[in-house]
Amino acid sequence: MNLVDFKNNDNGASLLEVMIAMVVLAIGFLGVIALALVLTNNNAAAGKINTATAIAQAEVSQLNCLRTSGILQNFPQISPWTYTYTVNPTVSTPDKRNTVTSCITEALSKGGHAPDSSLGVTIPYTVTINFFNNPNPFSSTLINAQIEVGWRDIGRHIIVMNDIIS
Repeated sequence: MNLVDFKNNDNGASLLEVMIAMVVLAIGFLGVIALALVLTNNNAAAGKINTATAIAQAEVSQLNCLRTSGILQNFPQISPWTYTYTVNPTVSTPDKRNTVTSCITEALSKGGHAPDSSLGVTIPYTVTINFFNNPNPFSSTLINAQIEVGWRDIGRHIIVMNDIIS
């Protein structure tokens, strides 16, 4: 029969060693949680930037579809001129330009619920279009447009695109 002498057995871990291991693990877990929070915030910001870029690209496509003649129907004087509207999850202030509806997505032109699958609008975005006469002396039919899509969460953010409409 084997008898174990517990007084001389040093094979186990002491209470101090277990507590140190728990502190090291706790610090590691806190680091992982902090990293997850940063990644979640960055992912949300990237989604907002992606949506603002999609709205700006839709506006550029609309302006190119309208061409100079369609823009001049809506804005008889160009030198310089600014137009602003808001795109909300439910569009309460839709874009009301005359010839827009044949060139732009429904969410931006007619109001109503914005299609989450296409633009992903979950917060209000302000779209500002700045028109300028093109300084090219060889073509008086060109119009410069600067499209700004902005939103507010913590601070103000703006996506800017430039386009030359012919």
